[in-house]
Amino acid sequence: MSPNLLSLKKKLIDTMNLLVYRGLTNPKGGNGSFRYNGVIWITPSGLAKHMLAPTDLVAYDPVSNKVLEGGKPSIELRAHLAIYEKIDSANSVLHAHLPLSTALTDILGSKHWWEETMIEVEYSIGEVAIAKPAFPGSIELARNIGEVVDEDTRVVVVPRHGVFAWGYTIEDALDALIAFEDIAKYYIVKELFRKELL
Repeated sequence: MSPNLLSLKKKLIDTMNLLVYRGLTNPKGGNGSFRYNGVIWITPSGLAKHMLAPTDLVAYDPVSNKVLEGGKPSIELRAHLAIYEKIDSANSVLHAHLPLSTALTDILGSKHWWEETMIEVEYSIGEVAIAKPAFPGSIELARNIGEVVDEDTRVVVVPRHGVFAWGYTIEDALDALIAFEDIAKYYIVKELFRKELL
């Protein structure tokens, strides 16, 4: 039995709470969405993500390009839409300002540091892509993300910005985000120990 709309709203709100409380995004940063019967439900712009209520979420119809319910959607709505348009199996998209994994990508550039880490890469993350940075919320950023997304890619890093992840469920998208930050911790600790022990 598929989850009902209210349960999905609550699940997205709980997910945003977790991201804030784990320090993976700032209260007014990051955003999340899910797709339900062709409608995109997304977190609102400007509200603290750990203080949302189900009535705060915004319903957006990508066919008519109109807000159906709620206030102003997240400025990253275009980026979410770019992913949904490319990935039929994506029913949820999450974006957070993951500090460690974003910093590693900024420093190491195109080096795939995540491939030198833990088994979670294979099971929770899959392929990772790096998108060209652009101004947050811009058409250019959405286009850059859309250009690197494919069915095998679960995570996109935007240098000096953050990470987008998606999945068949909200839980899948959350798992990819947290696993990606966890392997960044592993990579940093491994490199520190390697220097100390050699």
